[in-house]
Amino acid sequence: MIAAVTFDFWETLVHDTPENLERGRALRLVAGAGAPQPAAALDDAYERSGTVMRQRFWARQRDASIGEQVRLFLDCVGPGLAERLGPAGLAEAVEAYAAPVLRLPPLLNPGAREAVRELAGRGVRLGIVSNTGRTPGVVLRRVLERYGLLRHFAAISYSDEVGFRKPHAAIFELTLRALGARPADAVHVGDNPLDDVEGARSFGMRAAHYAAGGRPAAAAADVIVTDLAELPLRLV
Repeated sequence: MIAAVTFDFWETLVHDTPENLERGRALRLVAGAGAPQPAAALDDAYERSGTVMRQRFWARQRDASIGEQVRLFLDCVGPGLAERLGPAGLAEAVEAYAAPVLRLPPLLNPGAREAVRELAGRGVRLGIVSNTGRTPGVVLRRVLERYGLLRHFAAISYSDEVGFRKPHAAIFELTLRALGARPADAVHVGDNPLDDVEGARSFGMRAAHYAAGGRPAAAAADVIVTDLAELPLRLV
C-alpha cells in the first residue's frame, strides 16, 4: 500500500529551456550585483561562487540558504561588497538574484499535472524532495502555485531550506516525517539515477525513475516511466 509519493522538481515536474537559462543568468547577474559592475567581473564572480558552492556545500551533500549564496556571489564580485550594501541593499540583491524564474518560468513536463492530481485524488500524501541551484525554494513554490499544483503537496523539502542535498538521507527523512509516512510505504519519483533513485532506495523507499527523452533507465529503479501520466497506473 503506497501512502506517500515524493517528487523531484527540476527535470521531473518541470524543465527549462536553454534560452531561459541563458536569459535568467543574465538577469540574475545584473540585478543581483547590487550596483553597476562590468559584465566580465559578474561572469567571473558567478563562476567562482559556483565553484565555492560545489566545494563547500554540494560535494558534501549540504546546501546554503539563498542569503548565504548571494552574499558569497557579492563577495566574489568585490570583497566586502555584501557588507557595504547594508541590510536593505543586501535584501534587494537577494530578491533580484532569486527572481528570474518568475519572469522566465520553466515548463511542466508531459503528464506532470495529471499524475499529481490523480495521486492526490486517491488520497496519497504528496511531497517534494528537490535540490536547488541558484533559484531558492521560496520562488519554486510560486512556480508550483502558478501551475495550480502547490495545494496538492503536504510537505516540501528544498535543499536551500533544509540544508541537505540529495542523495543525503536527511532530506528524505524530513519529508516523510512531515507526511507521516514510513519509507517502506513511500515512493520517490525523479530523473537522476544517483540523487533520486539510489538516494531514495538507500533510505528504504521505492524509486520511480523518470527516464524521458531517451535517457537510459536506472537499473536500480523499482519503476521506470517515460511519461508522468503513466505513473498512477504503475504505482497501483
